[in-house]
Amino acid sequence: MILEAVGVDGSKQYGCHLCSMMLGEHVLLDAGSASMLSGGRQEEVKTVLLTHAHLDHVLELGFMLDATVAARGEPLVVAGSAACLDMVGKHYMNDLVWPDFGRIRISGSPSLVYMELRDREWTRLPGGVEAWSEPVCHGAGARGFIFRSETGSIVYTGDTGPTYSLWEKASELDDLRAVIAEISFPNSMTDTAIASDHLTPVLLRSELRKLGSPEVPVYAFHLKPWNRREIKEEVAAGFGDAVTVLRRGDRVEF
Repeated sequence: MILEAVGVDGSKQYGCHLCSMMLGEHVLLDAGSASMLSGGRQEEVKTVLLTHAHLDHVLELGFMLDATVAARGEPLVVAGSAACLDMVGKHYMNDLVWPDFGRIRISGSPSLVYMELRDREWTRLPGGVEAWSEPVCHGAGARGFIFRSETGSIVYTGDTGPTYSLWEKASELDDLRAVIAEISFPNSMTDTAIASDHLTPVLLRSELRKLGSPEVPVYAFHLKPWNRREIKEEVAAGFGDAVTVLRRGDRVEF
């Protein structure tokens, strides 16, 4: 299974792309930069899995639906926690901010259906991957995920501050191939990171100790663009080659 970075940035600025990752060919993880996919690739997406409902992670969901609705033979499934999906339905796909695609029917079927992922259960997604949903320390119905395929598993923190149960579950895995973890702020802004439920390089180091698998490759994303250089320097100084800062187009195999 391949995870491909479509967008990795923690906010919007010239040249930056908000968080979106492809899991195989049919699952899009978050939709901050969904329109960076070609039209054909967007049409191949069957499920959009949301970590949470903050704007930088759902921004282009509506544009993706707008661009592909006429070409779809079946509804686009939008999956996530109950709280996340409730926010998307009430505050985005509500016929005010954006059309309610759940009410727009193509060939007799709705264009969009919501699928709640139950916490601490494995859910099968299109393309041969399963997802474990775990609450994390962030707002808007935030969840971290463990993804597994026939060849291994990865941890995906999503947006989070210091958390526990995700690492506890991940420490049980004997086929862990990688950790995809957020770092939003430099160490000089640790107070800001904690107040907003995000991580810094120093905070990530503390989180990884909970995992107990120092040999597992770690990939960082969600860097604030205006702090990117400082964060990358701190990651290089603190982790060496053990942590790689993701760039758009990077691929992680598991």
